[in-house]
Amino acid sequence: MKAHPAGSVKVFAVWEPMLVTDWRRPTSGVLARLSDARVAQFWDPEHTLARKLSGDAREPQPKEECCRRDGILWDLAAVYAPGAMWNDALPPAVFFDGPVVEMKARLEPSVFPR
Repeated sequence: MKAHPAGSVKVFAVWEPMLVTDWRRPTSGVLARLSDARVAQFWDPEHTLARKLSGDAREPQPKEECCRRDGILWDLAAVYAPGAMWNDALPPAVFFDGPVVEMKARLEPSVFPR
């Protein structure tokens, strides 16, 4: 995000308890990792979004290569085309994979095309 300050993008970061250390909502120090004004952060202790993403992840949705624990998606980046709407079903993603920390080179062109 820092490398593209003028990029027209909205990021929704959804934190969920997946690891033993994730027993409560993220602290301000964790939230500060994504301090860009284009980022909205949410706490999803019941994995509501991850379960919905898992259930709606069908053709023509790209298939993720990782990021499931006990059947729950996590540490995954999903990029949608401008104007994509999630109505009855999830729209196909332009990018749908993770883990996020390892996806920068693959993710960046989907978010900030040249």
